Amino acid sequence: MKSAVKSLLIAALSLAALAPHAAQADDLRAKDTFAVIWERLQNSGFKGKHEGLDWTALKAEHQPDIEGAKDIAGLRKEINELLQALRASHLVLIPAEAMPQPGKTAPVGNGEVGLRLTLIDGKLYVAQVIDGFPAQRAGIRPGWQVERIGDFDATAAMSALANAAPEAARRGATMLQLRANGLVDQVQPGAEVMLRLRDPAGALSTISLKAIVNPNVQEMTLPGLPPMALRFSQRTVPTADGGCVLYVEFSQWAMPVYDQFVEALRQHGGCNGVVIDLRGNSGGLAVSMSAVGGLFVDKTVSLGTLTTSGGDLKLVAMPRQVTNDGRDVRRFSGPLAILTDRASVSCSDIFPASLQALGRARIFGETSAGMALPSGVTPLPSGDRLMYPTADFTDPNDRRIEGVGVVPDESAPPTVEALRAGRDPAMDAALAWIAAPR
Repeated sequence: MKSAVKSLLIAALSLAALAPHAAQADDLRAKDTFAVIWERLQNSGFKGKHEGLDWTALKAEHQPDIEGAKDIAGLRKEINELLQALRASHLVLIPAEAMPQPGKTAPVGNGEVGLRLTLIDGKLYVAQVIDGFPAQRAGIRPGWQVERIGDFDATAAMSALANAAPEAARRGATMLQLRANGLVDQVQPGAEVMLRLRDPAGALSTISLKAIVNPNVQEMTLPGLPPMALRFSQRTVPTADGGCVLYVEFSQWAMPVYDQFVEALRQHGGCNGVVIDLRGNSGGLAVSMSAVGGLFVDKTVSLGTLTTSGGDLKLVAMPRQVTNDGRDVRRFSGPLAILTDRASVSCSDIFPASLQALGRARIFGETSAGMALPSGVTPLPSGDRLMYPTADFTDPNDRRIEGVGVVPDESAPPTVEALRAGRDPAMDAALAWIAAPR
C-alpha cells in the first residue's frame, strides 16, 4: 500500500501548469492514456459500489474530452475532472516533471521553517511552533491565523470550499491542510517562505522566513514515486509520579519508522505510556504499519481486510522478537494513545482504526481523513503517472473507513483559545488517560 498524498498534491498543483516540455496533440497519446487509466480502474479492487458510481455514464462523459485534448495542460485538466468525479481517495495524476529525470537527482525538501498548521472553523492557524527554527525566532506564536503562504491564498481556498457538497468540502479541507503544511515543512534549505499572518489582536503582518535543515528528516523513496522527506521525532514527557510518556511523531509510514521506533522503545520502553501522533501523517507503506503494530501486541492479530480483484487479503501484525540484525526487540504492553486529525490519511486512517477495533489503543483528537484505499502507481503513455486505488479496506470489526474516517474515542479538536494558551487538547486528553488509575 502506498500513499504520498501531501507530496504528490504539492507536485501536481505546482507543476501541472508549468509543463516545460509540454507535448502537443500528436505526441500526447491521449487515446492510449485514457485506455490505460480506464483499464487500471476497471481491474482494481475499487469498484465504486459504495459511492454508487455509474461507470457507463462516466466513460461517456469524460472519454471524448480526454481523448480530444490538444496539449498536456488540457489533457491533465480533463483527467483530473474524471478523477474528481470518481469520489475516491488515492486518485492522483503525477506530472512527469515531478519525477526525477534520467541522470539527475531530484532534491528532497529536508528544510522547514518550524511551523505546524491546522484548520479551525474554516481558517488556517499556527498549531505549533518548533523550538530553534526560524518561525520561533521571528516571534510567531500558536493561534496566529495564516492567510497566505507564498502564492497560496489559504483564505480564498477555504472560501472556495464553502459552497461545496459536504463530502467534497471535507476532502478538500484535508488536502488544503496537507498542502499548507507541505509548503512550510518540505522545502529546500535556504528557500524563502513568505507568510501573511494575523495575530490575536487582529494585526496583519508579512514575515519572510528562510528554511533551515531539519536534522530529523531523511529521504524516502517508494517505487514509481518522487523522492519524499520522512520526518521522525521523539521525546519523553515527565509524569506527576516521576515516570514518563514516550511521544513519537512522524510524517510518513516507511520501514525506517519501524527501525527508529525499535530504538525509541529500547531506550524508553519503561515509560508509563506511549503516544503516537499521526496528525498530518499522509500514509505510506502498509508493511511498515504492520511492523510497528507488532511492537504493541503479544500475539498475531488482524489489522483488517483488503478486498482486491483477486480476492481478500488480511493485514496482520505479528509480535516482533528480534530485529533483522538479531537484536532483541522490546515490545510495549502499556497504555497506547493515538492522536488523529483531518489530515491523518491512508495508513494513518487504517492503523488507528485497526488498533481501536482491537481494543489495543485509544484514539484522541479529530476524525481522520477517511482516505483509506490501498493504491498503486502506473506510468501513462502521456509521460505522467497515475496513482489509483487497488483495493477496498475494512477494519477488524468489518467497518469501512473510506469516506468515513476513524472517530476518536475522545473528541479533542484544537481550538484557537487553547492554541493561544499553549495547550494541545488532544495531547492533554491522551496524557490524562494514560495517568488515570487502572
